Amino acid sequence: MSQIPGSIIYTGAWINWSHGRLLGSTITLLDGHGALLTAFLAIFVTAAGSACWQILSYSMYQRRATHQYRDALHHQVQAIFRNTGTSAIAAWQAVQLHWYWRKQGNTPLARTLPVFVLALLNLLFFGLAGIFSSQVTKAAGNEVLINSPHCGFPVPPREATPSAAFDLLQLAETLTATTYSQACYGKAKDKLQCNQFVRPSLSSTSIRNATCPFSPNLCWYGATGAYAIDSGLLDSFHVLGINAPTSQRIQYRKLTTCSPIHMKDYHDVLNDTDPSQIAYGDTLININLGEIVGVSNYTFRYNLHTFVDNIGYQLTSFLAIAGSPTNSWVPVPALNRTDGDITLALLTANSIVYEEPVADPFYSASNSTPMAEDDGTNASYYSPDYDVTAIACMDQHQFCNPVNHKCTQLTGSNMFTQNNAQFLPLKFNRAQYLTAEQISAIMLSLTTHVGLHARGANALRASETVHNSFFQIGLPDTQWMIEVSSWFDVAMAKLQAKMVQYATGPTNVPAGYSVIKLPSDASLDICKNQIIRNNSGTTSFSVLGVAIILIVGSLLIVTSLVLEPALGFARRQMRRNEYKSLQYIADGTWQLQRLAYEEAGQGHWSGGANTVPLTRKGDTMGLPRNADVKHPRLGRCGHVTTSDPSIPEADSLIVTGKGG
Repeated sequence: MSQIPGSIIYTGAWINWSHGRLLGSTITLLDGHGALLTAFLAIFVTAAGSACWQILSYSMYQRRATHQYRDALHHQVQAIFRNTGTSAIAAWQAVQLHWYWRKQGNTPLARTLPVFVLALLNLLFFGLAGIFSSQVTKAAGNEVLINSPHCGFPVPPREATPSAAFDLLQLAETLTATTYSQACYGKAKDKLQCNQFVRPSLSSTSIRNATCPFSPNLCWYGATGAYAIDSGLLDSFHVLGINAPTSQRIQYRKLTTCSPIHMKDYHDVLNDTDPSQIAYGDTLININLGEIVGVSNYTFRYNLHTFVDNIGYQLTSFLAIAGSPTNSWVPVPALNRTDGDITLALLTANSIVYEEPVADPFYSASNSTPMAEDDGTNASYYSPDYDVTAIACMDQHQFCNPVNHKCTQLTGSNMFTQNNAQFLPLKFNRAQYLTAEQISAIMLSLTTHVGLHARGANALRASETVHNSFFQIGLPDTQWMIEVSSWFDVAMAKLQAKMVQYATGPTNVPAGYSVIKLPSDASLDICKNQIIRNNSGTTSFSVLGVAIILIVGSLLIVTSLVLEPALGFARRQMRRNEYKSLQYIADGTWQLQRLAYEEAGQGHWSGGANTVPLTRKGDTMGLPRNADVKHPRLGRCGHVTTSDPSIPEADSLIVTGKGG
């Protein structure tokens, strides 16, 4: 299936109902904007990690603060808690403390290890959180909504011939569905092709020995020898991708029952005796399984001369829609049903020969025929046992309301497209009814006939193993079942594609056609509720995940900013533990710097109990010119320059008062 262009992908906030209103809240952004949000979340988590470390380190500092005198290592640990802005730096400084105190400190490992472990845990936790912040995109998944201005079904002009208009659109759709089913409905799925729909494929159940849907003597294996494939109840949301809460979902089911059929009582052999006909003198076989209205009283005519005309497989199909007054083919009573659409598939093998005997009734070949090989030797091949073989299928459809568990009867497509009364017992609400209408509108495209009529012999899996144009390798006895399963898979792939195509709008609209959408109001617009999987162009985020990151991170950041001033204010008001707040201020980088320079007599300082101490304008300070390079000290003989020109520069004791 072709990639959905990013221009019709909805960007903004929406609810993916597979996870409910809360967990399913999603925001979809273009890739560029999504990359910016992902980067911002990672940076924000890092900032939150730093804030968390500020909270932890402040708490540890306050817990360790005391009136008692402690050794240098204690105060250096306090300095780590007070002045390291990140846990990475704190962990590294804890390692440095242990290294330098390892020989002369008092249990340095026991006193620095908790700092290292606490800082490392914070670092690892928020490091991983930063990495996994990108997982909010995975939590939302790669599901997106379609938002196309061209939503609807293509409708031919009134003057167009209905069959021609129908065939024009069906051919491309059937070929596309065939390619998709072969890539995605087998055991080995092509991940590159099978990543667009909500489900890569629609599972089904095969039933052998099913009840023959036709007259028992018509089915090849009798009353219980048919082969049925049941899609089961397909949920409109989980399987077909129509985004809706539980109360607005429906279930759809397709059942196809097929059987090879006997034609010994339904064919005539005759000679063409009309000299005006191109087949004059040839032997003809008429298949009499129902008239072609206005054309012939037989269903199909086969010329036996075709056997030598170097023609491969030919597959011809006919359709009778249950309850339709406009059927061009009217099945014989033994083949007719009023509760299902009938497809008759007629196979002529023509010049095909088989390398081994085939017991399958659709490809039956047991007549040994010697043929000369290129090397002059003879080889035995097997010619078809029958000139024309047939498989008849009945397609039935069913709708269910998962809310009240009521279902319609299995019946043909016309009963839903032409008679809305079928839905009345289900008590659909407006949204459910619109979804049922959407599926009903494409139901005819899902008949077995449509998948065969457009492709002919290309619809046969057996034709994939024909070589040199006319030589068929051996086939299993159940090849006809393989064919029927393949036809069913194409119909299911077409169901997936046409559900999405309704939302996107048809890619190729023939001249004169118009695009019609089902009537709906803004709140129930199914054109904007189709989910697909999209791996390029957009990125979806879980609103809950983003909200958790932003809320938790903001709380940490705000707490880290207000914790120290708020606790300091409370202590001053209650006059309790004020020394802890004073120690915290005094151990700050700027206050430690003030203490050092002020004790060395450098600068005229104020704000000793504030976060940031200040000097008088123009004061300068630094290491003395003769400082010991191995053990530098500010001392009380440092150099100072004041803003007062009356005080000379000196390498002597500096008095803190002006001129003092």
